[in-house]
Amino acid sequence: MIGTMTSCPHCGQETELLLELPPAESRVPRKAIYWSIAAFIMLGLGLSGALIALRRAEKMVARQKQHAAALVPVPEATNSFDGTETSTNAPSQADLSVSEITLEKTAGSSLVYAVGTVKNSSNRQRFGVKIQLALLDATGQKVGSATDYRQMLEPQSQWQFKALVVDSKAVSARLESVRDDQ
Repeated sequence: MIGTMTSCPHCGQETELLLELPPAESRVPRKAIYWSIAAFIMLGLGLSGALIALRRAEKMVARQKQHAAALVPVPEATNSFDGTETSTNAPSQADLSVSEITLEKTAGSSLVYAVGTVKNSSNRQRFGVKIQLALLDATGQKVGSATDYRQMLEPQSQWQFKALVVDSKAVSARLESVRDDQ
């Protein structure tokens, strides 16, 4: 009956029947749109900050590596009587000695570590010292390996290593190698 004339039930006057259109509203409330935009902006800023921090950390690590490389002395080569070159300034692995290795269980947990001491008996800093251990069962057969690493070992100092033992059959450990980055 939209568009027709009828008398008003309250006042009795002739009135045209009209239907108002509902106001056009979006299906998503404005507050949700504003909060979503704010969240995206914060996420973008956080991601940008993380990338900047990562780049700074990479640059700092590169600078530390360059500084450490500058501290390592360059081996001096000398000629021996047979004409071959030998290095008189290079550190040898014999300068790194390892004590007896024992397996120790951590109190209150099931973690087992192979522990011992590495001694740098040279007068030079050692960088990137890595110890490799063979894990042995009760019969002396190798059942696994364990490693530990130290970035730097000062001259005439000791390092108490602690290598995690992940094989439950291991009852002892034997030294396989101890090396450094020269």
